[in-house]
Amino acid sequence: MTRMLIYRKLFYKTKGFFHMAYAKNQNLNKILKHFAFMWVLTVVGMYIATLLPPAIVMPLSIITIVLLIIACFVRSLKLANSIMYTIPFLMGILLFWTTQFYIAELGQQLVLLVFVATVAIFIVLALIGMMMNKDISNWGSYLFTVLIVVIVFSLVFMFIPVSNMVALIIAGITVLLFSLYTVYDFNQIRHNHVSDAEVVGMALNLYLDFINLFVNLLEVIWRLKNEFD
Repeated sequence: MTRMLIYRKLFYKTKGFFHMAYAKNQNLNKILKHFAFMWVLTVVGMYIATLLPPAIVMPLSIITIVLLIIACFVRSLKLANSIMYTIPFLMGILLFWTTQFYIAELGQQLVLLVFVATVAIFIVLALIGMMMNKDISNWGSYLFTVLIVVIVFSLVFMFIPVSNMVALIIAGITVLLFSLYTVYDFNQIRHNHVSDAEVVGMALNLYLDFINLFVNLLEVIWRLKNEFD
């Protein structure tokens, strides 16, 4: 009974907090709607991928990276938003072939379990970010620096073979990085640092946080499997 009362108090405290957070930042609802729509585009992309050959993966990966870079510099909000909506569709195609690889290596049940675990982790990280009274805007520059380093190493290692352990470490660092990015992004929403013009961009940030968490958790498990086989 005591435990039930504690859970009930925690539930109402959390529920009350989100009512307060929503009242303080009306963009939260808009961001989550765009986030959900991006997943609809991802599902469409995954369906289209079943009609395409695997050889499309590399060109699409390059196109997606280029679009991400362009979206950062385009001044037209309408054009930038169009690009940011194209990315989840392309990611859906890439995600289909990525998951097919891990299903072949790890099995369908384990991949599904990792997806469910990623959803749970993402929700917990979102709660942490939204419930933090401290504004962690100063994390941004540090996280971005680590992100650039990870991207550079990942690109280099596409052409230079590395050991399984090195690849495992990079995947682990990437999981930690996007875990922190998830907390950071929700904290930015919590402290009203997202303007109307940045709603779609923030939704894309959250989408990419989730995708990177999911894919790199799969990578960590696959590398661990290879390490101990």
